[in-house]
Amino acid sequence: MREAGRLLLINLGIALLLVFFYFLNARTFFWENARIIFAISFTFATITGGLAWLVLPRLAPRLQGSKLWVWTQLLALLGCIGVVGGSVGFFLLMNNPFVPLRLSYYPSLSANVFFTLIIGIVSIVTEQARRKLEATTLELRTREYEREKALKAAAEAKLQNLESRIHPHFLFNTLNSIASLVRQDPALAERLIENLSGLLRYSLDRHGHRVRLADEVQITEDYLQIEKARFGDRLRYEMAIPEELFAVEVPALGLQTLVENSVKYAVGASRQGAWIRVTARRTTDGLLLEVRDDGPGFNLDSLPAGHGLDTLRQRLVALFGPAASLSTEKLEPGVAVRMALPC
Repeated sequence: MREAGRLLLINLGIALLLVFFYFLNARTFFWENARIIFAISFTFATITGGLAWLVLPRLAPRLQGSKLWVWTQLLALLGCIGVVGGSVGFFLLMNNPFVPLRLSYYPSLSANVFFTLIIGIVSIVTEQARRKLEATTLELRTREYEREKALKAAAEAKLQNLESRIHPHFLFNTLNSIASLVRQDPALAERLIENLSGLLRYSLDRHGHRVRLADEVQITEDYLQIEKARFGDRLRYEMAIPEELFAVEVPALGLQTLVENSVKYAVGASRQGAWIRVTARRTTDGLLLEVRDDGPGFNLDSLPAGHGLDTLRQRLVALFGPAASLSTEKLEPGVAVRMALPC
């Protein structure tokens, strides 16, 4: 129905165009002549155009051979359509009971064939260009889709590779903490093994690279309990994270990595130990997680490649792009490490 409506509009436009040519070339314009020209043009255009609309889509795809031979067949087909459409139109116009017309068969037939060839060639070329454009667009979209899939797969592989570096490092430190307590306090070591079991379950059972902040807080708390058993009063910590932020998604083991860094560089590097404070708050751009301590501090840029924070920084880029960042601020005493995330 839509194609038929479009065809009717095209035929109407052709008829009006011929009336316009008459207006430009006539020395004296007569509305009666314009009406007759419109009726004749619209009749020929409608019959011939309708015939072409029915025939061309069915026969044109079956034409085979070289490009020149196909075009030869198309022109012959358009000529036949012009002859048939012109003959039917002439018969209807000469036998209409409303307006007596004076038409010559061969001149009107020749004009109809001429316009059929011109309009048909333009329509075929336009349709071929449209199909080529659609095919090119589809190919570009397919390539873009495949490219996005490849980039996503590469990013996924990179994330898995980065996380595979975190897990052994994290487990190694935790096992060291438990091993140091096996002889001194077997009962405590046993409880810590249960805590480690929970950490392993969290590490293996979670799905995806992002987790709820509530889960990350719990895993970090379990880790601190294990390290608390190892360092005793040397490790003092506080976690101040509002519950309304618990549903926000954060990188898995991201907060734990920040805390582990403070345990290593602040608590483990000082005989007096250190104090660690973990906070979270909303910002205009998203979420800000901060871990600060009163230890000797460190420089983020001086950390070697493959360090836990360096790996975390790469994971942030892979997960969030430039919208996420990892930064440090030197305090007196200590240092604050901040992880900014979009949300």
